[in-house]
Amino acid sequence: MKLSKKLIVFVLFILSAFVLAGCKKDDKTVLKVGNPGLSGDFINGWGNSAYDAEVKDLIHGYATLVETEAGEFVWDTAAVLANAPTDATDTDGNKTYTFKLQNDLKWNTGEKITAEDYVLYILLYSSKDWDSISEDGALAGIDLVGYDLFYQGESTGVDEKGKPTYDPDYSVVEVPFEGVRLLGEYEFSLTIKAENLPYFYETVMVSANPIDLEAYLPGFEIKDDGEGAYIHDARTAKDIEECPTIIDVLSTTVNSRFGQRYFPNVTCGPYQLVSTTYGGAILELNPNFKTNYEGKKPTIDEVHLIKINQDTDVDQVIAGTVDLVTGVIEGEKIDAAKASKKVTAASYMRNGYGLLAMSSDFGPTSEVEVRRAIGYLFDRNVFLNEFLGGYGSLVNGPYGEAQWFYKETKDELASALTNYTLDVNKANAELDKSTYKFEVNGTTPFDPAKATATNNYFRYNAEGEALKINHLGTTDNKVTDLIGLQLEQNFWKAGIDFTTKQSEFADLLKNYYNGSNLPENERVYHLYNLATNYYSNYDPYYSWHSKWIGTTNNPGAVNDAEIDRITAAMRKLDSTQKDEFKEYFVEFVDRWNEILPQLPLYSNEYFDVINNKFKGLEATPVWRWSNDICDIKVAK
Repeated sequence: MKLSKKLIVFVLFILSAFVLAGCKKDDKTVLKVGNPGLSGDFINGWGNSAYDAEVKDLIHGYATLVETEAGEFVWDTAAVLANAPTDATDTDGNKTYTFKLQNDLKWNTGEKITAEDYVLYILLYSSKDWDSISEDGALAGIDLVGYDLFYQGESTGVDEKGKPTYDPDYSVVEVPFEGVRLLGEYEFSLTIKAENLPYFYETVMVSANPIDLEAYLPGFEIKDDGEGAYIHDARTAKDIEECPTIIDVLSTTVNSRFGQRYFPNVTCGPYQLVSTTYGGAILELNPNFKTNYEGKKPTIDEVHLIKINQDTDVDQVIAGTVDLVTGVIEGEKIDAAKASKKVTAASYMRNGYGLLAMSSDFGPTSEVEVRRAIGYLFDRNVFLNEFLGGYGSLVNGPYGEAQWFYKETKDELASALTNYTLDVNKANAELDKSTYKFEVNGTTPFDPAKATATNNYFRYNAEGEALKINHLGTTDNKVTDLIGLQLEQNFWKAGIDFTTKQSEFADLLKNYYNGSNLPENERVYHLYNLATNYYSNYDPYYSWHSKWIGTTNNPGAVNDAEIDRITAAMRKLDSTQKDEFKEYFVEFVDRWNEILPQLPLYSNEYFDVINNKFKGLEATPVWRWSNDICDIKVAK
């Protein structure tokens, strides 16, 4: 009996629909996680979204130091280390941590993981060669003995301003890193430079993850002749002819279309990457994964990350189209999840906030008065009422409500910080102190009484340049819509010419993170709506110090001497100096609030909504579902 072509198509359609709708595929358990779209950077070195970070959590593993659900840092002696590292301080004050690995760690390919894989992580991610192909900077060993010399070599002289110059063709190949030692197949050590001690998060300075030498640098070796570990070029003449330098090799193995950046194929996390789709990815269990730091292994066969419409994300979990969406903050969605018997809504306080980021080095927002004026042109309560539905609060600085040091200084900060709220008079007063205080002729003072919503009466500086501000938001995003509406309603009242545009989230991140490196004639945007979350090792030095201008660490290009001083001092405390840490924290937040490189819009209670087909999810502010994957199981 033959089936008609139409019937065959119909049967195939029904079968495919069944596969997509259920939590099983070919008898495999599948967890389908909805997200607004991945940008596709799956290794360290490039700015990424929180959703890309979840993929990184799933495919990378075996860090020597891990952050627990409670936000504590502990050595992984369950899966990775044979024992906690020993430490010793020499007569110069340098402190050496010596690590011994367990000898049964494997990559997903089945090849063994050894000390050279951890040493390579420090060497490569501390190298100028890596810096040349990545965006985040080469900071892995920045606190270790010999880092500066390893990173850039000996100075070749000084320039006309008296600053040291260095060989532009310098490479770390064959150069030993004094503070990094390869001591055996499963043993290595890292030495913190005395001048970097004390440090409030000391153990973080010597944390390491493994990366595979063959995947990143085929033909190279890791050696140590007693003066420090180094990268040795052991390639054939033909290999060198094809890729003369280490940068050429990395451009192929990392930055090419199918390189490690976009499709890491040698990994050691609980899952391995199978394929990527438009804005999504499919992962399957890594058969060689040992355990996490708690001695646990995952049981779900596959994890599918699927790009979905954020407007209907919770509805899709209730309907079973996807199984999990995370970080839900809209009140109406949370209420819908709580009312449904098909899903569970697990909540936790956010360790961060939603924000309006501003470019501190470009156009009108390079002036602090303009940034403060923007703060006075927002009614931030709109986000609490219309967007969060009561599941949130206002913050006035770079902190999250779950952080211990914020909780213990909350009252002090409340009295010290400016609570930016809608006040057109204050906005105009700030702008009158900026260079944008004139009419179009560049001499007549701007008069707010002349401004209307339609007459295009804008502010100008003495050079006749208009106070024009461009905002970039994301599509299908209620925050973008609320921001655009607020700015359109209020900016004209202070003489600001405003435009807004929506793009895919990945495009927004590229503009934001790379803005300070773009030629001025290619830069367009001054404002971006984003959100940030903090890890437990809260160190604002790496986000706001002017040293990081031009990198993704300081994408807003903040350059403030007080911020530099405070953040540098804050990190030099011993881990026992909690009171001093709080004092610096208050001082830092106070100055930050004054120069306002970002406008915090809201901090909120997060809800992860999971279909009741699954159980066991227990997320915290520092422990995402992707960290908790070993505890998520199919409900019986």
